[in-house]
Amino acid sequence: MRAETIRLVQVSDCHLAADPAADYRGQNADANLARLSPAIEAFAPDVLVLTGDLSEDASIASYQRIVAWAGAFRQRVLWLPGNHDDRAVMAPLFDRAGFEAGPVIELGRWQLALLDSARVNDPAGTLDDRRLVPLEALDLDRPTGVFVHHQPVAVGAAWIDKVMLRAPERFEQRVQRLPGLRFVAFGHVHQRFRQLRDGVEFLACPSSVVNSKPATERFTAGESAPLARWFVLGPDTFQSGYLGR
Repeated sequence: MRAETIRLVQVSDCHLAADPAADYRGQNADANLARLSPAIEAFAPDVLVLTGDLSEDASIASYQRIVAWAGAFRQRVLWLPGNHDDRAVMAPLFDRAGFEAGPVIELGRWQLALLDSARVNDPAGTLDDRRLVPLEALDLDRPTGVFVHHQPVAVGAAWIDKVMLRAPERFEQRVQRLPGLRFVAFGHVHQRFRQLRDGVEFLACPSSVVNSKPATERFTAGESAPLARWFVLGPDTFQSGYLGR
């Protein structure tokens, strides 16, 4: 890890299935994830962050392939589940691989909170008081980032905003107590999105398999190039953008 900066890549919504040849919205999830690898290697991250819906069917086979893919970069790997995932199935495999679920991660001066908003068989997100407990362990004087699967702010696409984080005001009230909070990063939405709210950046990571056109009533296939999000964390500030195209 570089002393002056920390480089992260966030990968989300891979939707791998038990069958590696399975179709996902007209694309092959395994092939597109593999297409993303050269861009990640070129960026040379210190940390890879996997933010849910890694599997489409919560199968052991799909998680084994995610572990093999992410482990090949030989960097620190952080993870949290999405609504298509089953934490009970994925955790033993990810733990064995040395992947970290936090929920609080120390990265130099930075601290990251990995919040689990997912429940099996429920497409919307939940962050009740118990799931927000990790925020209480954060140092108020340090720069902070939060990763979660479900979007805590509407992104303007009806098809996915109807299954966003429930009671987002509870989350908003908690993070307002964090003066060091710089960003909240999420997946789930299958599109590009960036919004500044009260000095905090809310950042979507597009899907690695296929993304929707923005501001649509229904999922409408747009970008099929696999995408991820990059971060460069400085001593107190950060930069971020899209990786893959």
